[in-house]
Amino acid sequence: EPDWLAGTSVGEVMFQADYHLKELSFGEYDQPVVGMKSCLEYSENDGEGSEWSAREWFVVRKAEVHVSDDQVLIPYLKMGVEAREQILGDAGLEDAPITRPDHP
Repeated sequence: EPDWLAGTSVGEVMFQADYHLKELSFGEYDQPVVGMKSCLEYSENDGEGSEWSAREWFVVRKAEVHVSDDQVLIPYLKMGVEAREQILGDAGLEDAPITRPDHP
């Protein structure tokens, strides 16, 4: 974690959001996107003995600071989640060029 983020309310919100993202990926809750599967579901569908790996992370899509009529600064942030299936390459795990067609 960056030192400037440690101990801040923004850092705590980001930590909790990342934790929830991991819970979703492990099937602790229903998926919020229709058709999206958890890691557990992919492992079960691929059969015993198969190995499946992926990673997911938050991205900032847009960040701005607006100024109200009475000169108050208002942060505006648009975020998203990226996910990539991983495959075994020459240097270890690497992002697959195309994620599975059955995954949104």
